[in-house]
Amino acid sequence: MKRTVVLLLSLAALACAQDRKSTEDNRSADEKKRLESVTWDLKNHKLIWVIQKGSMEKGEFKTASSEKYEITPDDAIMSFSDEKRGFTKEEASSLHRLLDTLSLYCAESVVWWDQGQGIKLDPKAQKPKSERVEQKKPRKPKRGELIAALQSAIARTMQ
Repeated sequence: MKRTVVLLLSLAALACAQDRKSTEDNRSADEKKRLESVTWDLKNHKLIWVIQKGSMEKGEFKTASSEKYEITPDDAIMSFSDEKRGFTKEEASSLHRLLDTLSLYCAESVVWWDQGQGIKLDPKAQKPKSERVEQKKPRKPKRGELIAALQSAIARTMQ
């Protein structure tokens, strides 16, 4: 009889604990996160992004709070709140290559824009179809030019 009472109390405690856990899981399942912004600070060599926390209401995300994360690839450190964590030099090197590629892409996009390439989409500046600016065929860069541009971008990021 004593064993039966202990067994029943144990089962009741377990069921109560399970109910509490499932309520907590439901609460955290309602909380959603989404990426708000990403910034590569080339001057300070920091990758910064902001995550919004909130919930979905009527198909729209409603922000409750924001959190900022930061990576310094030169030091192989990720920061969030008051905590810092290190990661491998290999990962830092891979991230640096990715960010160098992004920087080069941005620089080449400015050249593309300054050369007047692409079709103007501004409704105010829209010309009749027959007068639209035709996209210039981009000149295929020589291998040496690409290497020099990449080396220049890398040198700027290392300063």
